[in-house]
Amino acid sequence: MFVLKASGDSVNAGLNLSEQSHGHHHRFPDKLAFLLNNPLRRRLLPPERLISKLGIDSNDVVVDFGCGPGFITIPLAKVAGKAIGVDVSPRMLERADRYAKREQVSVELLQSDGTDLELTDKSIDLILLNHVFHEIENKRGTLSEFLRVLKPSGRVAIIEKTSGGGILSGRFGPPIINEEEVTRELKAAGFDSLQAIPYGKDSVILGQKAAPGS
Repeated sequence: MFVLKASGDSVNAGLNLSEQSHGHHHRFPDKLAFLLNNPLRRRLLPPERLISKLGIDSNDVVVDFGCGPGFITIPLAKVAGKAIGVDVSPRMLERADRYAKREQVSVELLQSDGTDLELTDKSIDLILLNHVFHEIENKRGTLSEFLRVLKPSGRVAIIEKTSGGGILSGRFGPPIINEEEVTRELKAAGFDSLQAIPYGKDSVILGQKAAPGS
């Protein structure tokens, strides 16, 4: 199912996402979307391998935030109870919709920059961000919105490149991010039970919605 919902000023906000607090990385250009989801990338970096590390249950409702053309979203839909792809770019969402139809899976696709998600309070089990967190300008506002839609035991999983290098880093590939910086931002926003799992040159940084009063 393709549900394109524009939240607030998400289209205009998408322009701001290219001006990162890290200062050296821009939102991935729509015209290069084919680099994000193609047979070679799926073979070299099978999304199922990453998904298997997240402890997703067949009843879970999972959000792929910054889903792009659906590289993670569509495999998620095959194991979760429901997969919701969120992206600021309508073109990326259109690509994700075509991919879902080819794979014959049902996904919900929403357009938003993250600060105003059209999702019910306490309805989401897991929010996944694959090489996306560094692109968010209003991190505090987005994390606050994540807390609103997450269930009391809901989790966030942030995957970022934390080691290595290469000529594509910070250009067409993700920049190297300080893992401790991400952890601090999650804790300040209201997440606890923080842990980081090494995943190749990446880290999977996990946080759980803190209990009220903790």
